[in-house]
Amino acid sequence: MQLLLLSPKKNALLYTVKILTGSVIVWFGLRYAGIPEPYWALISLITVTEPDVTQARLNFKIRMINTFTGTVIACLVLVLMGSSLLAMLVAVAVSVLVAMMLHNYPANWRLAPTTVVVLMAAAANGSEFHEELDYALLRVAEVLAGSAVALLQALAYVWIVGLFSRHVDHEAVDQV
Repeated sequence: MQLLLLSPKKNALLYTVKILTGSVIVWFGLRYAGIPEPYWALISLITVTEPDVTQARLNFKIRMINTFTGTVIACLVLVLMGSSLLAMLVAVAVSVLVAMMLHNYPANWRLAPTTVVVLMAAAANGSEFHEELDYALLRVAEVLAGSAVALLQALAYVWIVGLFSRHVDHEAVDQV
């Protein structure tokens, strides 16, 4: 079905359902856990969500590599330079260089410097070093939670589709 400039893609409904259900799970789950505004968990959920389990696993792996890289660099710069615009720019530059210089680094390397900015900006909310680090690590926990929910949804979807297809197959055999 095509309507003017609109034509739904193959998995449009599936993406929509998975992102909406995952968003509800992440939002209320993390709020229940004490995180008042888990926006970065939602962003990670959207980044990792895929209908295909293999692609979801790859997205999860890439998200973890970039999150780990960005986190290590941001935390090192926070320890060495504190929280400032200059420190954030140094951390961004280092994360870009690391991503560009390592062989087989994931193609969407931009998530590492993005992670740096998220963590350094979160750290700017703290008034003392331990608060800066707490804010930064809270963002990491959000990213991990959102990514994990997206991966678990992909696995659950495959399981549900498998159950449904076996049920339909059994009904077809019974009718013959």
